[in-house]
Amino acid sequence: MLVLKFGGTSVGSAEAMLRVAEIIRSHDEPTVVVLSAMSGVTDSLLVAAHAAARGEHGAVRSVVEKIGRRHHEAARAAVTEPHLGPLLAQFEAWLDTLDRVYSALGLLREASPRSLDMVASYGEKLSCALMVGVLCSQGVNAHTLPAEALVRTDDNFGEAMPLMEPTTAAARERLAPLLAERIVPVVPGFTGATSEGVTTTLGRGGSDYTATILGEALNADEVQIYSDTDGVLTADPKVVPVAQPLPHLSYAEARELSFFGAKVIHPRTVLPALDGCFPVRVRNSFNPDFEGTIITADPELAGGSVKSIAYTRNVCTVTVEGSGRPGGPRVAGRALGVLERLSTDAFLTNASSPEQNLSFVLHAERASAVVRELKDEFADEMRRGEVRGINVRDRLGVFAMVGETLGDTSGIGARVWAVLGRIGATVHGFAQAPSGTSFSFVVDGDRLDDAVRALHEEFIP
Repeated sequence: MLVLKFGGTSVGSAEAMLRVAEIIRSHDEPTVVVLSAMSGVTDSLLVAAHAAARGEHGAVRSVVEKIGRRHHEAARAAVTEPHLGPLLAQFEAWLDTLDRVYSALGLLREASPRSLDMVASYGEKLSCALMVGVLCSQGVNAHTLPAEALVRTDDNFGEAMPLMEPTTAAARERLAPLLAERIVPVVPGFTGATSEGVTTTLGRGGSDYTATILGEALNADEVQIYSDTDGVLTADPKVVPVAQPLPHLSYAEARELSFFGAKVIHPRTVLPALDGCFPVRVRNSFNPDFEGTIITADPELAGGSVKSIAYTRNVCTVTVEGSGRPGGPRVAGRALGVLERLSTDAFLTNASSPEQNLSFVLHAERASAVVRELKDEFADEMRRGEVRGINVRDRLGVFAMVGETLGDTSGIGARVWAVLGRIGATVHGFAQAPSGTSFSFVVDGDRLDDAVRALHEEFIP
């Protein structure tokens, strides 16, 4: 049994939808299909939600009309009667519902995380209904199911975590009978629901996560994730034009790459695969004959020590500066507790015991909320002079060199520092993963691309 997931660019037009339908039809084994929204639709839905909360009704109306027009045009180009009429009617019903939701947000003057999750889920509803229409027009027996009926989550809106026991029960109850009848279930990615039935989302890019969640629940033989690149590459080709696809990655390598910014898969995607012991294959829907990158539990130790380099722009360092006096407050646990309360991931942390300093690297847009909470947390210590300040350094970038054998390869650090010194890149922080799978560095944002290119040339033939 296979789970096939298609990203936003893979379903971004009528032509792309028809290409995806051909890929689905090429598989003889029972198949579950997971879809993202059409490219750009989720962003537009969220922009409209915030505009609605500001009372900008004209902007909201424009977004809804544009989304509706795009889906109507794709449907008329790729779906035939008798499937087209009911599909267009369903589109109109959902768009009317969106209008009412946006009107409510305008009255409340608020777009809460719960409201944003509900609004964002409509992108996948629309794309899945369209794909079912395309498949049925080609004689494929397909049926869409709401993700809310399958994926059970907690109530952490915007970054919900799946509850695997009820999800497994629901997936087997709802999907197994369809697969037994050779019906292709088409499931919206990215979304789920609490035990009370309230819509949640798994975080941006979470359709990959949906695919592996269902793969674990259904004991899939393989999960295939389709995007617009030939698998996982040695670097972002926009920065390194000579980057090449990798035939194999381990779960650990894939997770490190996605955490540090590789856009091919969601950072949590490999967790269900690791638990369910099935491979994940990353492929290109625009080049379906290419095998792509297979991700398994077993590392491939052949080749160079660095498999790939990932990066994230627009990060900053936040430093809690201790007094330096012996016996001062221990800031690490409490500062990291603030990050946990705010559901904020740090790319790396550095601590200095003599000064009781702690510095961590995070997305720049999270800095103001984190600093505000840290000042509340250490207000008493700052009044007493036990914490000297909470400082931010912005306009930075972080990159990570990833490979299973990095930690066991001598001389890596010296070579990295030599390359960074040669291009004049200042390092503001660095760390090695405890597993030895990645080395990460923080540099000035305007030197990030140069650093990635130079290190790719140094380490990846």
